[in-house]
Amino acid sequence: MKSIAFLLLAFSLAAIISASGQDANYWQAQAVSDLQNGSSTLALDDIDEYLALEPDDGWAWSFKANLLKEMNRYSEAVESFDELIRIDPGNAQAYNDRALLLSGGLNQHDDALDSMKKAIEINPNDANYYFNMGIILEVKESYDEALQSYGKATALNPSLDLAWYRQGLVLKDLGRFDEAVSSLGRALDLNANNADAWNEKGSALMELGSREEAIICFERAAEIEPSNQEFQSNLETAKAGSEPQTEGMMEFNSST
Repeated sequence: MKSIAFLLLAFSLAAIISASGQDANYWQAQAVSDLQNGSSTLALDDIDEYLALEPDDGWAWSFKANLLKEMNRYSEAVESFDELIRIDPGNAQAYNDRALLLSGGLNQHDDALDSMKKAIEINPNDANYYFNMGIILEVKESYDEALQSYGKATALNPSLDLAWYRQGLVLKDLGRFDEAVSSLGRALDLNANNADAWNEKGSALMELGSREEAIICFERAAEIEPSNQEFQSNLETAKAGSEPQTEGMMEFNSST
């Protein structure tokens, strides 16, 4: 029994020595494999082993940052993006993704805005960056600046329906109902299945006294999401001539 135990111990030590002696390519492949197999914790250990050998690999820091983001470890994810930016200071996407974490994950909106502005400085032609900056500005209640950002986003990419939608929400909240109806209409031309846009357009039309048109919008919203009690309530109150309820949600645009 002692000899068997000794052999097991020797095997375990050999395995540890073998793993610790692996080259960077091994740990890189292992990180990807473990992540694909659903083990974020093992993948994180693997990528740390890789970074110990290759500390200036931007791909690895991006991999780690996004992995930590998926694990809801936002502060550490920001630190990984900082390392990526150290290696590649012209990486606009890294500044963008860092900003989304700072704002959406950590509620550090001022720092997020600075990071997003840096992304735009590097790449001023990406509509998604302006859209995301608009979201941050909305959170900061800087509505006029948010409108400017959404306007820039739609100028760069007229098919970005979410930018038209958010622009419409801000215009409605500012009492600019005619413009809100126009922006929400553009959003719906691009995505007729946006139930929230139908609901918000109906609300703006009610403010303008266009109750029959508003009812059509509320009906469309309720058709798309028949279980949504807010939409059903707004439809009923519009038919009765009352004021509808609205609630716009913040949502960053992650596509690039």
